[in-house]
Amino acid sequence: MARMQGLTLSRNNRGLLLLALVAGAAAAILVFVGLSSSGDGGSGSSAPAATTQKVVVAGQDIDAGTTVTAEMLKVVEIPQDLVLSNPYYDTAPVVGQVTNVDVSAGEQITQTKLGSFARGEIDALSDVVPHDFRGVSKVSQELTAVGGKIIPGDHVDIIASYKIRDIPGLPENAYILRTEYILQNAEVLSVAQESLLPKAQPGAGGEQATTDGSSYSSGDLPEDVEEQPKAGTLTVALDPAQTLKLISFQDSPATVRVWAVLRRFGQTNIIEVEPFDQLVIDD
Repeated sequence: MARMQGLTLSRNNRGLLLLALVAGAAAAILVFVGLSSSGDGGSGSSAPAATTQKVVVAGQDIDAGTTVTAEMLKVVEIPQDLVLSNPYYDTAPVVGQVTNVDVSAGEQITQTKLGSFARGEIDALSDVVPHDFRGVSKVSQELTAVGGKIIPGDHVDIIASYKIRDIPGLPENAYILRTEYILQNAEVLSVAQESLLPKAQPGAGGEQATTDGSSYSSGDLPEDVEEQPKAGTLTVALDPAQTLKLISFQDSPATVRVWAVLRRFGQTNIIEVEPFDQLVIDD
């Protein structure tokens, strides 16, 4: 009988012990879940993910006064709080610009590091001249400049008219008056004191100005632009070879006249035109 009572008492103790173990495990699970959900020391909310932004940086060391190429740049993603003021978000607006300061590899490219935007309020005409081109002034007269109707941003053809004398087989008082296209599709940068302005600076919201040379105009037209019927000069954008050609014709004897012929807006095609020769006999 005593053995039966001892066996019963032993089974009761085991049940109590098992119950205690289950209760302890449940409590430990609840504590673990509670700590995991707090995550931030008990505030009840998880920390937000860091915000990043893609920006343009130098892919190599770039010396001051260097014309930037696409190979010198790369786009990287960095934390938003490390983005400098006036950054670039795309490489296109940077290509072709000239660095105003030395830029180290990995350094962010900003507007103030490029010469075109480092001069503040100065709207220099040199900021408008396309990459690898020159701004060349052509002496103009009202008659030879479409009656003064040309404005900055227009495109023109340049035509020369000149006399060819001492032609074998012609009498001494005869000559050929030759008129020919010497240049086509030259962009007008300025007419007298009316000039194109540098294109709008890139906005902080990621919108960029088009400065890769693909647009019709190299700059922006001033809002208050006026026609200059009495303008004495036109400044046009020419490549180096075209520059030499125009200057050569302008510095020829007084028998040469150089004309600016206005193109339809948006028309940029180049056509082959044979020179026109006219026989002239002086009385």
